[in-house]
Amino acid sequence: MNFVIRFNWILIGLGAFLLYFEFGSISSVESGTPHFLMIDLIAVSGLALLQLVFLLKLRQFYGFSLVLLYTIALLVGLRIMLSVGQLLSFSGILFFILELFVIFYLIGVRGFLKSNKGRAAFGLEPNPSQGGEQRTDVS
Repeated sequence: MNFVIRFNWILIGLGAFLLYFEFGSISSVESGTPHFLMIDLIAVSGLALLQLVFLLKLRQFYGFSLVLLYTIALLVGLRIMLSVGQLLSFSGILFFILELFVIFYLIGVRGFLKSNKGRAAFGLEPNPSQGGEQRTDVS
């Protein structure tokens, strides 16, 4: 769980750095905010909320954290879909690979949380259908 917490700090820092430059590029004459800005803002704030749940080990928000992980992964996927036009540049390919890595990481963290080790990190009882015990139901 320590690796997940440390890596989430890195992702939040990178997201905040990206948001700083996106907010700086918005001119005051523009009527609306770009889609990338809104997606990044929601994703970074979702990661911050997830980090808070992980740090405080709130059992009540265990199920919510599983849903939030998939929601953030879907938002990052939406950002990839909206930036298809930028894939022909070097920075576009770099962002595509980074965002794909983040999606795989978030889905992996969800898998970790569903395992017995992840449940134990939150102080929940292990799921008997996952490893350890074998079921002997003969019906």
